[in-house]
Amino acid sequence: MANELIGAELRKGSGFCRKGEGFTLVFGETWNYRVKTDQVTSSRFSVLYDTPGLPRAGLLYGPLQLICDDVTCEREEKHALFWNVAANFKTGSEQQRQNEEKDDNPATWIPIFKIDSFTTKEKVLAKDRTTPTPKAGVNSAGTPFDQPLTTTTSLCQFSFVQFDSPSLTLKDFLDRNDTVNSSSFDTGREVLAARTMLIEVQEAELGIYAGYQAWRAKYRVTYDPDTHDDIRADIGPFYKEGGVLQRYMDDTKAFGIVGALNGSGARTTTPAELSFRVKKEDSLSWIRVS
Repeated sequence: MANELIGAELRKGSGFCRKGEGFTLVFGETWNYRVKTDQVTSSRFSVLYDTPGLPRAGLLYGPLQLICDDVTCEREEKHALFWNVAANFKTGSEQQRQNEEKDDNPATWIPIFKIDSFTTKEKVLAKDRTTPTPKAGVNSAGTPFDQPLTTTTSLCQFSFVQFDSPSLTLKDFLDRNDTVNSSSFDTGREVLAARTMLIEVQEAELGIYAGYQAWRAKYRVTYDPDTHDDIRADIGPFYKEGGVLQRYMDDTKAFGIVGALNGSGARTTTPAELSFRVKKEDSLSWIRVS
């Protein structure tokens, strides 16, 4: 059974431009074609998927990289061998890049990262932001406060949609969720240091895309240039001296206090910072960037 396009794209067609989310614009177009089959019993599926040159739903086309949202066909009443086909395209519905081989399988497509939000995080400060000489986060007597000095910092969040193999299980998505990158990660535009990317699996749907079965998964990344490690001031009621644990006392030796430690358990005037890796680590080798 053979189908063929009659000529190229028909002259008739339509387009639109409308406001999308935020300040984005959504562009859309409709392309029309005429297909000739060799049998009056040809099926709609055959017309849509066995005709060379017809757009395929789910792929990107044109200089604006419009995604083909859907393709519909209708048999002509007077000429049973001929079908009219309409392909609808628009931006904003899916953003992907095909690999160099132009593979139709969406499980090989390269996702596009999109900065879409910011969040805040509270962090402990060992020193304040006084210039040129920062002040240590201790009281006027030189001892730590009951509550550490903290600040709020902004973190950048970006998201992406990736089509994954249908063989992935629920456990696979659980293992990807709430993890940080174990090593540096090259996004294709810049290299992000280890443990600066916190991955969240927002949703995943198993379906048929561009004729292939795949998981359509949406991920969000929270980027913290200072890493997602937990930073604590090294303070406590005890210190080490000569390998022996000693009680931190005031100068009169009458009262126990909480004092500063140097990161190795010894007494000091300014507490060191201790870093703890509190998130699971993942190589993120499953994210396609090239």
